[in-house]
Amino acid sequence: MYYNIKINENLVRNGKLVKPIILWNRTASLANTHSSQIGHSVVAEAISDAVSKSDMVWSCFADEPAVMGIFDTILQGDIKGKLFVECSTNSPESTNELAQRVIEAGGEFVAMPGAAESVQRVVPYLVGVIGRSVVDLSDQPPGTASHAKLVGTVMVIQMIESVSEAHVLAGKTELPAESLHKVINSVFGGSFSVYSDSMTSGSYYREPVIIIRTATTVTDHVMSIAKQSGTKLGAFEVASRHMEMVENYAGAKGDIAGIYGDVRVESGLKFEN
Repeated sequence: MYYNIKINENLVRNGKLVKPIILWNRTASLANTHSSQIGHSVVAEAISDAVSKSDMVWSCFADEPAVMGIFDTILQGDIKGKLFVECSTNSPESTNELAQRVIEAGGEFVAMPGAAESVQRVVPYLVGVIGRSVVDLSDQPPGTASHAKLVGTVMVIQMIESVSEAHVLAGKTELPAESLHKVINSVFGGSFSVYSDSMTSGSYYREPVIIIRTATTVTDHVMSIAKQSGTKLGAFEVASRHMEMVENYAGAKGDIAGIYGDVRVESGLKFEN
């Protein structure tokens, strides 16, 4: 939910949109709340209404079954000439299958990548609008985007694991958390700083940003392609185990930064700091 909210906010703020964007969510109250927060938007009652009134459709759903189920509904209507920009995290095979279904129905499909001419329609809404740069994979199979995203996930989750372990080590050896946080800001910055702040502030157990159930779905995809390729991901497997522990402790709506809480528990501390 976090990422599609940010995409919408940035599209409204930076996209120089002439018409309001049309929002749809399986939970209507969330769409209405989000619309009131970002402005320049309207809420559709049904996904078919949102698609029928749009030339370009951006989608970001919690997991692959949700993506496929919602596109089953979308593809029952006329999508000729419409461009679909799919931002969910799916397996490469499912992304390629979905792209083929959309194209056969007369639509265009971009999962970053897509066909070069379709990608060019999306580019004005990328750099400086919803993101800072583009990795151009035009004319490669759409599943290449999903593949790259999954491999990149390995680094992201191992980063969260490393920041978690460093903070627990600091705490157990009486190095103030604020001191380590300053080191992380100075040396690494970026996402390292974001997750360090979540851990030091305690928001990792109070204010979920990336829901653990969604995150574990992604790790399952990663482990699948690792197994298929015969790749051993030792550090990633440790982090994945901690993610399972987060869900066992905090439930399906726990946060991925709760990895920190699990490292704390393994080190003789409470989950909450």
